[in-house]
Amino acid sequence: MNIRLTWRIATFPLALAALSVVPVMGCDKAAELQNDLCCRDFTPGADLATVQWGLEGEAELDYGAFMQSVSDFTGAAGSIVADVSGACQAIALDLGADAATVTATKPSERATQWCELAIDAIGEAAADLSISVQPPSCTVDASVQANCEARCNANAECQLTPAEIIARCNPAQLSGRCEGQCTGTCEGSANLAVNCDGTCEGTCEGTCDAECGGQPAGSECRGECKGKCTGQCRGSCSFEGSANVQCNADCSGTCDVDFKAPKCRAQLSEPSVDCRANVKCNGSCEASASARASCREPAVNIEGGEDVEAVITTLKTNLPRLLVAAQARGRLLLDSAEAVVAASGNLEGAVTGSVKAGACIIPATNAITQAVENIEASLTASTKVMAELRIAPAGDE
Repeated sequence: MNIRLTWRIATFPLALAALSVVPVMGCDKAAELQNDLCCRDFTPGADLATVQWGLEGEAELDYGAFMQSVSDFTGAAGSIVADVSGACQAIALDLGADAATVTATKPSERATQWCELAIDAIGEAAADLSISVQPPSCTVDASVQANCEARCNANAECQLTPAEIIARCNPAQLSGRCEGQCTGTCEGSANLAVNCDGTCEGTCEGTCDAECGGQPAGSECRGECKGKCTGQCRGSCSFEGSANVQCNADCSGTCDVDFKAPKCRAQLSEPSVDCRANVKCNGSCEASASARASCREPAVNIEGGEDVEAVITTLKTNLPRLLVAAQARGRLLLDSAEAVVAASGNLEGAVTGSVKAGACIIPATNAITQAVENIEASLTASTKVMAELRIAPAGDE
């Protein structure tokens, strides 16, 4: 993991320290603030939209949005460490590793141990592999952000519409179903083959006008195409300007008809004045949207001799999850963590009006601390596997 990411992670515990000072209001001891009588509603990954926190007016809205962002962030952090641990476990066991070697019970430590075991199991076979990957990508859930903003504003008329997604999204980050001609990229994945008449970032299934998997130009292709792929692409296909191919998935770029089910791969710009939430609440909404982003597993091409066939088979299945963690979701969760920590700074004094609100800060803070550990372990472990396989790291975020 690079120095910049390490520095970002190291700053979170310091920023979270301020949250641990909570007034005792109604419970006899600080420890009792954590029991079910005082805080029974906070759970990582839960929908807290209907929870009443016992505060008044804007303070209730701000606190509710903050706790939802914590729940979304900590739930996502638990998912990423489980994905990394599961992928490395599958690689290690597929290659004959001894499961008894892993003794840790803490999720972050299990991810570390399983990935170390996977690296050992791959061993010298890594040097005999030729691997090319399509960069993974994540799409921020704009509806999560907008619906949260509507609750902050207490305005039922501010629910997000497809037209508003398009209006509030940077055009370069917009995608959606194009039932006409897509100019740009047709977004497939390792599990979704898309129509292609251009550059395939993934596996080309059709014809290639250049070398494909060691076969000459013009041959039937089922692998990495070094030129123009015509047929299907298990990955993303960038259409040439003259191409007249209908994208049978999400199109990133422009469409000659209106997008259907538009999505934004980045956070939305501010809503209209009538639907604009206060700054405190809005920051929590952005954190929730980032935490609940959906990520597309990338296509992976792996070639090697018969003696490394077992390694190739397991990597084709499990490497995409590690790529998502190392190059996409992990970094997005770091952004979400920073937003959550920043939002926590706006709560000073806000929880003093409710025993419940004060109580729930304690398990929430503990969950954030564990989530940061899970993200750090996920990034470090998955990046080490990438390094072993000589896969170049993604650029700094």
